[in-house]
Amino acid sequence: MKKWFAILLLSGMCSPVLAQTNIFAKEGEDVKKFTGALLLGLNFSQVDGDSYSGYHKVGLNAGAQVFIHFTPSVGMSMELIYSRKGSRAVTVTESPSMGTYIWKYYMDVNYVEVPLIFHYTQGKYDYELGASFAYLINSDEYVISDQPTTIDPVANRFNTTDIDFTMGLTRKIYKNLLANIRYQYSLTSIRPTDRIPIGYSYGNQGQFNNLFNLRLVYVF
Repeated sequence: MKKWFAILLLSGMCSPVLAQTNIFAKEGEDVKKFTGALLLGLNFSQVDGDSYSGYHKVGLNAGAQVFIHFTPSVGMSMELIYSRKGSRAVTVTESPSMGTYIWKYYMDVNYVEVPLIFHYTQGKYDYELGASFAYLINSDEYVISDQPTTIDPVANRFNTTDIDFTMGLTRKIYKNLLANIRYQYSLTSIRPTDRIPIGYSYGNQGQFNNLFNLRLVYVF
């Protein structure tokens, strides 16, 4: 009896299909052990430690996801995405030399990112918690002002890596199409205080990515 129980247990663990549906299953099918998806959406970002507030920087978030389902409710995913983050500040101000003008600050930090996420699925919702590991592809930073501002790409460089705390929620909206909202915050500084341009820092802990992203997820 114990032998047959062990065989049945192993068969269930090795089965390519889990006998229950969830939001990652195709319409009318049971969820498979492995599923894939394409991701497309936008980041709404700010950078803590840059003297400005508000999620004013909008950037692309796009890539692909591979998902393993341990049970119909519990799983884990890995993604490979392009993620454009940064900061924006725009102010209408007065200058003795220029009169009324628009002062602008731009910071773009562009990453290739690998989120590792644990999932709990219940009903129409999937809950996410994990970390995202990012490598800096390139960056750009400049100021439009009435005073000359020098930003040196070497002296004011960003760290080449970033690790973010990540949490999110996914809901099925139509057949194989899902909607995902996610929050991310840097666990490590993206640039230390001594490399921030003079006059453009707040506090003494460095700078940190702080963002939400909204995405569509197509499961195939």
